Amino acid sequence: MPAEVVMPRLSDSMEEGKVVRWLKKVGDPVQRGEPLAEIETDKAVMEMEAYETGTVDRILVQEGESAPVGEPIAYITPAGEAAPAAAPPPPPPPPATAPPGPTAVAEGLAEMPLPTQPAPPKPSGAEERIKASPIARRLAEEHGIDLSKVRGTGPEGRITREDVELYLRPTQPPVARPAPPEVEAAPKEAPARPPAAPPAPAPKPPAPAAGELIPLTKMQATVAKRMAESKATVPHFYATTEVDMTEAAKLRQTLNETLAEQGIKLSFNDLVVKAAALALRRFPQVNSFYREGGIERHQAINVAIAVALEDGLVTPVIHDADRKSLVQIAADARGLEERARSGRLAAGDYEGATFTVSNMGMFEVDEFLAIINPPQSAILAIGSIQPKPVVSNGQIVVSQRMRASLSADHRVFYGVTAAQYLQEFKRLLQNPLSLLL
Repeated sequence: MPAEVVMPRLSDSMEEGKVVRWLKKVGDPVQRGEPLAEIETDKAVMEMEAYETGTVDRILVQEGESAPVGEPIAYITPAGEAAPAAAPPPPPPPPATAPPGPTAVAEGLAEMPLPTQPAPPKPSGAEERIKASPIARRLAEEHGIDLSKVRGTGPEGRITREDVELYLRPTQPPVARPAPPEVEAAPKEAPARPPAAPPAPAPKPPAPAAGELIPLTKMQATVAKRMAESKATVPHFYATTEVDMTEAAKLRQTLNETLAEQGIKLSFNDLVVKAAALALRRFPQVNSFYREGGIERHQAINVAIAVALEDGLVTPVIHDADRKSLVQIAADARGLEERARSGRLAAGDYEGATFTVSNMGMFEVDEFLAIINPPQSAILAIGSIQPKPVVSNGQIVVSQRMRASLSADHRVFYGVTAAQYLQEFKRLLQNPLSLLL
């Protein structure tokens, strides 16, 4: 019996996916774990692996089409089973003829033999299993709908979510149109008058040129939805500090000279991620989520890094960033960025983030305020590093300065905690040897 291939949930916020490309066609053999299709989620294009070894039997969702998570998109005949025979082609339609007259219809009815016995009754609902998608069943249960009354339009009469939604829509009665008023005939003796010329229409102003409407990708639509929800529902507050990066810049240069033979190069963001993670260790309130009825505090410190793409933004995760060395963080960050830009991020690259760092310093942005990515309670926005004159020990010296702004959820922690977190973050970067311990 063919096994269903359903639309997988490839990210925590994914509700539906679009088939970008089938890597296997009908009749092709496929091994368990082998890439079967490329799926566009709300974050990226990912490969979907086969969970069955066998032969591709049918493809229900074509390339470019979308389906909800959990909806069947294909069937695979397991190895060792014969693929079901293809259904015979439908008979050709009868030749078109003129509609029969009343006499021919009567004669045909007279010649039709009477049935000798009634047709067998249709199995009851207990005997016949109604084919419906999981989403359609859940929607029907929520609205108390008997699925036997819903007409299915899916494969083999399967009831889909759209069928249940169509059943829920109230039918609109036809709008009665008023009959045209009767017009009395003009008297024959009345002479016809030529109609008066209509007044010349006033000139219309030229319509403004319409701009090009570019449809959103799934990634762009998801980012727009989540950021709008965040600003509307999360009470943001902000705190900013300025960090002296002079010693951090010296340490980075020394380490890069030492690691050059190994092909390793540390970025300033690697130092920032490490400092942010170690500061979360000191202030676990910032590494928490707001939940209805309480606050969910996390032991693991998983720092997401914002990566800008051509048509959107993704935030892959460096797991256990507080326990990794700077070299490990640099290697993880480079790998995530390369996979993000080539569209090869896996589902595990997105999962488990507890905090986010967004760095726009490479674009010469002095300072900015970022929007929290729920359910996280904070995000750290990093600006560029610039030489500035500062007073040190009564002398004016040039110092490498960087501004960092923390956006925080006021339901989870308060201003004092935000200030203390930034103080620890600043202390770590201004004494960068502590990042190596």
